[in-house]
Amino acid sequence: MGIVRTQDLTFEYIRRDEEGNVEGITTAVDKVSLDIAQGEFIAILGHNGSGKSTLAKHINAILNPTEGTVWVDGMDTSDEERVWDIRRTAGMVFQNPDNQIIGQVVEEDVGFGPENMGVPTKEIWERVEESLKAVGMYEYRKHSPNKLSGGQKQRVSIAGVLAMHPKCIVLDEPTAMLDPKGRKEVIRAIRALNQVEEITVILITHYMEEIIHADKVFVMDSGRIVMDGTPREIFSQVEKLKSLRLDVPQATLLGYELQRRGVRLPSGLLTAEELADALGQSLGAE
Repeated sequence: MGIVRTQDLTFEYIRRDEEGNVEGITTAVDKVSLDIAQGEFIAILGHNGSGKSTLAKHINAILNPTEGTVWVDGMDTSDEERVWDIRRTAGMVFQNPDNQIIGQVVEEDVGFGPENMGVPTKEIWERVEESLKAVGMYEYRKHSPNKLSGGQKQRVSIAGVLAMHPKCIVLDEPTAMLDPKGRKEVIRAIRALNQVEEITVILITHYMEEIIHADKVFVMDSGRIVMDGTPREIFSQVEKLKSLRLDVPQATLLGYELQRRGVRLPSGLLTAEELADALGQSLGAE
């Protein structure tokens, strides 16, 4: 069993009127089965309302399944006695860093989680130092979070989760409120955690460029997994992604349009560098 596994996970939102009567039921996640191995970088894509954020909240036991089961490191998330252990194993980072930052000084905020866990003071400061260094924010440890940029705040949020030594980090659209520079900062930090610290990363996003380096991509629509594969396999299906109201990276789209106009190029080009190399080979062969 992987670090995160779901079996026929279904979650329904029940709408009620003012008197408490059921007005309707919306199935946000519909029979989703996943098996994510320790150390993988997984990306989950989908347009707004596809169910990806609802799925993410199950991994951290914020929500419990209406039907089916979710296991985190072998623990059933519906087991109330294991909720704290589950949340230590799978840390969660949300869209808005201001909702997660509570300390007046960066290092105090990062140390808040380990302190609540009862970690000895000496070890707390060791964890704070290693976590801030891991996300490139150690030099800002004495700063007020209020004076940081959006990207810096989000990296502090990630450090706060990292300081609790999770095996897995779930990031629910962590760059949605950031500018392009801030997005690059955060994605660079996330990739480093995965590659250097070997932490399992589950990234929920709708920015296509952020998932190029993922090991595997799941695409959701109407609560179901409708596509899965490597980034190259997913982005080779431009028309299908368009039908799901999703974009593709700019290099992928340009390569696809050139293909349609008769230029011999491989499908699923992911970066500008790959596109330039492929164009060079194609033109050199003519």
